[in-house]
Amino acid sequence: MKLLIRCGVPPDGASKSQAGLKELHRSDRFCIEGDTDIRRFRDALGSSLFVGGRFLGVDSEAAKIVFQKGMEAGRETLEGRYFLVLVRPDGSCEVCTDRFGQQELYYEEDSEGLVLATDISLLPRRAQRHHQPALAHALCVYGWRPPKRHTFWEGARRLGIDQVLRVEGGRAHIRDIPFQPLKTGNYTEHHLNAYADSLLNAIRVRGSDHGNVVYLSSGWDSTAILACLVKLFGAGKVRAITGRIIYSDRSGIINRFETDRARAVADYYGIKLDIVDIDYRREGPDLLERLQPLMQAHQIGSISLLTQERFAAHVAATSNGDESVFAGEISDGAHNLGFSQFTTIFHPVHEFREYSDKMASYLFGPTFLGRLQDGTYFEDPVYQLLRSRLPDAAFDAPANGSRAGHTMHLLSSFFLRLRRFPLWSLSNSRVLTGDGRMAYLREMETTYLKRAAEEATVETLYSWYLWLYNSFHWQGSTVLSLYLTAEAQGLRMEMPFWDGRIQEFLSAMPESWGRGLDLNPTKYPLKWTLKHRVDYPFHLQRGPHSYIYDVQPGFSLVAEVLYDSAFSPYFRKILARRQYREVLSPEVFDLEHIDGIVHRYQEGTEVRGEELSELLALCQLSAAGWFASR
Repeated sequence: MKLLIRCGVPPDGASKSQAGLKELHRSDRFCIEGDTDIRRFRDALGSSLFVGGRFLGVDSEAAKIVFQKGMEAGRETLEGRYFLVLVRPDGSCEVCTDRFGQQELYYEEDSEGLVLATDISLLPRRAQRHHQPALAHALCVYGWRPPKRHTFWEGARRLGIDQVLRVEGGRAHIRDIPFQPLKTGNYTEHHLNAYADSLLNAIRVRGSDHGNVVYLSSGWDSTAILACLVKLFGAGKVRAITGRIIYSDRSGIINRFETDRARAVADYYGIKLDIVDIDYRREGPDLLERLQPLMQAHQIGSISLLTQERFAAHVAATSNGDESVFAGEISDGAHNLGFSQFTTIFHPVHEFREYSDKMASYLFGPTFLGRLQDGTYFEDPVYQLLRSRLPDAAFDAPANGSRAGHTMHLLSSFFLRLRRFPLWSLSNSRVLTGDGRMAYLREMETTYLKRAAEEATVETLYSWYLWLYNSFHWQGSTVLSLYLTAEAQGLRMEMPFWDGRIQEFLSAMPESWGRGLDLNPTKYPLKWTLKHRVDYPFHLQRGPHSYIYDVQPGFSLVAEVLYDSAFSPYFRKILARRQYREVLSPEVFDLEHIDGIVHRYQEGTEVRGEELSELLALCQLSAAGWFASR
């Protein structure tokens, strides 16, 4: 699915570089080109609507909503992953994506005009200078990708959440649709059933009578989707896929707990489970190079892309051609701010590990925000306990006297740090210089967090978190790659936890429903649904979670990748060129520190802690081609 819009430049024919695109609309102000996947609808007044992606429902009915109510109202009503291009009889044109920004649109504007496209490789005048704050984010924050409105290139941007691009009179303008946060509700048992109804409906409308496939990790999210699919469509129309992954000889299969539980869950429901063997002792770099054009076209760099590509290729090879493919991504963030992995505190008692996740979530919740604002945060026993486990870390002092300043501190700690902990200082990320840290925070806080910091209250804090997630982790390399790898194989990827009603429910869900220190479990409404509304094997959700680190706290997946897999010599070869020095500004990045990490890696010395994460980011982005000579 490709779209190219050129505005303000006399369109003298289809762009010669865009092989396979056909002209969809032409005027003296702009030209719209696309492939055969883009549909066109017209109304009686002469307007045209071009749609790429997929609505949940009937396309023609969705088009009527946009024609009658307009772009802004239409995108709030329509579910799915899509973009809309509305051309009016007066010659104006409006462009937007779905309200969660699941579909990407890139644009570049200069003195000649504006070009907008579905991937950055379609921008014909791509700038050659790298955007340093965007690189800083990719190197310092999990996800290895710039935030939503940024790209790695100066001058090239992405259409952000709640933005509409309008072309009128040959000029392009972008306007923001004001976000309306929800207040925390007084939820009762009635709301538990409402959540269950929303989840089942979200899966029903995304499912297929021809068959459904689940990427099965064996955790709560993917197994919940599986249970709902079996209830809705029957076991005969559901199957699953999981991976058996090896990184090194010394560790063997690193996710045996996961595959064993996935097999047990599949057997419980009587469905077929395909296990794909992925051996990164012998493969990986060749696939990484083959996928480099895809990574560059969408600004992503993550080894998880390779596993997802293997899954998608296997499903496509065994599919009947009209199955829906499901993944449980974004559920962790939506339900528990991402603290649902049993990793906050290692302990042999898993119930305590779950409660430690709740404690981490509590530190970003409304109660703790209130303590920041009234100056009593340091007296909080939970804060003292978790902070005491970080004795060598640097922390910022809280803002003085400003409620917006306190909120900004919390939001910035959450979205703009590698380690998410209140007041965690960016000075812990040594890849950045002092000036670089200031420039990075100024750019990102102003672009993404300023309005939330000024307007968020303890009643609307969760709503703001979930809205901002769409500009950060939920559009990062590990999430977007699920869509891209599936679509490359002709598959339809579905992420039901991105359903609008579920998002609205969780945006107003109170702290006591699994996000705070009350005794309700993490993902409380999801687990209630599994207990009361579907058949679910709770007895199988016991024991280690998935990987070796569940029983060996010193085990590091990142170290396995960097030091003992087939990627190790490949990454060392790439980093030996020191091409990052041609891209990273010495005013923003501490190149001597980065050189030191690379030197120790070349020597075979295992780096630890934050340096290990920095090294992984550097390797992945180098392999993706961001630090290659141009």
